[in-house]
Formats: sequence, C-alpha cells, structure tokens
Amino acid sequence: MKKCLLIALLIALTAFVSGCRKHKDSSCQPGPLTVKSLGCVKVNNGRIIDGYGRQVLLKGVNVKAEGLFDVSFDDGRLPNEVVPLFDESDAREIAYWGFNFVRLCITWSGLEPNEGDFSQSYLERLDQVIGMFREVGVYVLVDFHEDAYSKEIGEDGAPLWAIIPMPGKLLSGPVYSGPGLPCPCDSLDARRLSGPVLDAFESFFKNTEDIQDRFMPAWKLVAGRYATEPAIIGFEAMNEPVAFHVPDGVILVEKFHENAVRALRAKNQNNPYWLEPEVATRNFSLEAPLRTSPFPDSNIVYEPHLYPGLAGVNATTYTEWRTVLKDTFDSMIEEAASWKAAPVLGEWGWDTVDPAAPEYIDAIHSLADERLIGTAVWVWKEYGGWGMYGWDWGNEKWYARQPGLNAHSRPYPMAVPGRLTATIFDRSTQALTVTFTASGNEGMPMLYIPEHRYPNGYVVQIDGKSVEPECDADLQRCLVPWNGSSGTHTIKVTKKGG
Repeated sequence: MKKCLLIALLIALTAFVSGCRKHKDSSCQPGPLTVKSLGCVKVNNGRIIDGYGRQVLLKGVNVKAEGLFDVSFDDGRLPNEVVPLFDESDAREIAYWGFNFVRLCITWSGLEPNEGDFSQSYLERLDQVIGMFREVGVYVLVDFHEDAYSKEIGEDGAPLWAIIPMPGKLLSGPVYSGPGLPCPCDSLDARRLSGPVLDAFESFFKNTEDIQDRFMPAWKLVAGRYATEPAIIGFEAMNEPVAFHVPDGVILVEKFHENAVRALRAKNQNNPYWLEPEVATRNFSLEAPLRTSPFPDSNIVYEPHLYPGLAGVNATTYTEWRTVLKDTFDSMIEEAASWKAAPVLGEWGWDTVDPAAPEYIDAIHSLADERLIGTAVWVWKEYGGWGMYGWDWGNEKWYARQPGLNAHSRPYPMAVPGRLTATIFDRSTQALTVTFTASGNEGMPMLYIPEHRYPNGYVVQIDGKSVEPECDADLQRCLVPWNGSSGTHTIKVTKKGG
C-alpha cells in the first residue's frame, strides 16, 4: 500500500514538474527568430529586453476596439460614442505603418458589469483581438482605461456599481460625434471636472467601501488569463488616475500602484506592470514628483502622458517644439529612474490632418529617440479627433489621415542586440543611424524601414559593410545579419544613390 502511494506521489510530482516546465517554456523560451517573434519581454535596469537578448524600442498606438471599449447602454440611452469596428485588417495596417505595440483600451464596466459577474463574451473578444496582434508580431499592453471614471458619469471606465457615492443622475451620450449620433455633444471636459466624477475618484483612492479592493478580482482575472501569452507586453491598472483634489492624492495613487502590482504578481510573474503618475499633476505642470521610496517590483514601465496645450505650452516649428519640450522629456527620464522603471510616453497626439502636424510629430519622436524613450500615440481610429485613420462622412469609409500618418511612419530600430546606445533619424536626408553594444550571440537586429521614405530603395550597412537584410514587405520589417560578436556596432540606413 505504501509502495503504491509512493508511486502515485512520484507520478503526481513528475506531472507537476512537467507542467511547470511547460509553463516556463510557453512564456519565456522564444522560438526561432522572425520578424513576427514575440514573448518573454521584461524590464531590466530600466530597459525593455526580449527573449533574444535584444533591447526593444517601442513605437505604439492606442486602440479603442468595438466590443472592448464599453461606452453604450442597454436602457435606451444614447451611447457616449460609436466605437470603430476592429478586425485583422486593422492589426495588419498597424504593423505595416511601423507600430510594434498597441495600448489596448479595455473597460472594467464591460468586463464586470455586475459585481462578481464576469462577461465571458467580453473575455472571448479580448482573446480574439490579442490573437490578431499576435499573428502580425505586435505587442499588446492591456490598459484598464477610464476617462471621467465611468461611462455613467463620464466617457468610460468603472461599472455603475463601482461609483461611490452613487450619482443622483446618470448621463447619456454622445460626448463624441459618430454615425447616427446627434450633436452638439456633451462636454467631456465638463464631465471630467464634475462633482460625481471627482467624488468617485476620491472614494476609489481612499478605498471607501473597499471599492479599490473590489476592483482587484477583475484585475487579477485578466492578469492571470494572459500570464503566458507571448503577445502581452504588460498590464496597466488605470489610465490617467485623477487625485489632484484629494489630500495626499499623489501618495494615494502610488499606494494604489503598490496594491495593484502585488495583486498582479499573485497571478502573473512574467509581464511588466505599467504605471502612470497622477495625471493632473503631470499634464498641467509637465513634470511629476519623484518616487522617494523603493517600489515593490522592478519589472515596471513608467508611462506618463503628454498634452502640452494643457500646460499652456505652444510652438509652431520643429525647432521651437524641441526647445519648449526638452525639459519635460528630461523630467520623464528622471521620474522613471526614481521608480527604477523603463520610460514610455503612453499617450500623446496631434490632429494628423493639420499641415503643421509633422513639425510636432518629428519633434516628439526626436526628443524621445535621443533619450531612448518609447512612445504610444493617440489614437488608431476615431470618428472625430486625432486618429491615424478618420471617417469620411461623404463616402462613409475610413481614410488615412495625412500628412500625420506618414510622419509617424519613420525608420527606427525595433530591437537590437544587447544595449541600444543611440538612434538618430535625419529628417532631411532620411538617414537612420543606430548604435548598440552587444554582449555576444544575441538575436539579430530588427529595423522598421518604410518604403514611402525610400521610393528609390535603400542601402543597409553594419559596421561600414553593406548587407542584405531579410525583409518582410507586408510588415516593412527587416532582420539585419551580423556576426554576433560582442562590442559596439553601428547600423546605417540611407537612400540608394545617396
């Protein structure tokens, strides 16, 4: 009898170990390197590193997708907006235009409309969209989005049961125009500063009626569901946390991040935790207080937003924008270092059909590149606003909004062996120069090289020698052959014929 029990225990232990190995292999042992390879991305000493030993430079776009961005009602009220349909063609276009990650906006209200009742159809739609990005080699940041706390009193975010105190009046849409929606629309800015919205944020960060604790099951459910999903680059617990009006609001937001990362690690040891500072403090002063004590996790990304108009900052030319925004980019680096985090600019934008858009877009990219900061522009598609694609009301179809989209689509190093030390794009000559320091035998460098920048072709050199990169025309991505040696290396991309 004892022998049988011992055999049974050995079988169970073998199965357990095998299961652990399978879990590890599926999340942290990447397969053969291709232009679509994903997985095992972590933050190490303030740098984002993939499973091939390469530093990843993120250039992303925010995405609001139908079925995930919950802004409609089932009681006859007009929706706050019409959310664009999203399918495989969108994912392919995002990759084609050079974005290697998306900040995917999901909503607590869509996931958990009634407390403890998680929507399986919502989770299945989330699976579907993440799968679309996996197929084209685009990372996904899962962002628990909110704007003005909840669709019931603002634009999107928390479910009705999570609004404390319960508002005296529920609002209806629209706040943005869209097919079938009448305008003029409600002012979203007015909603953001309304009493019910500010009260709800105060309750959340003070954990009134344990509402912050009651958010954690939804947070942990999503974190655990995708703990071994190779396309996931991280999780963000709250977009634009608002606590400027709350005593010790900045401290309370930091405590929320501490609670959220502990809850994340209970279900997910792999993926980076993405955090944003208190939004009003950062956006209106263009800087945020430094973290003064150790954060309980090192696999984190610091993700401020940047809308300089809120701080009264304005400029016209590329040079002027670089001058007026230099200090806030330097501050981002200092702020991220205080958290021991990798810096990524999580939201920024401009009206992409504005003829002056390239001046601002080029300035932001150049300031970010100089500091090796990732970026995520707002937003992929909108019926009205700053989308990379906009809605043609006359022809009733989506169109690429230019000149801004072309300005965003610029060559850059998606991933390089070891440590990225410099990336410089000369907007006058279209030349890209990338420098990296390798330890040796890491994966091949990968570049994004858009054809519209090089209509007559281009030449790629590494360490002064011309090479033939392995390119995927559908994604405009290229793997650059190299000898795998340690030391400092330089890649240059130039127009063919000079």
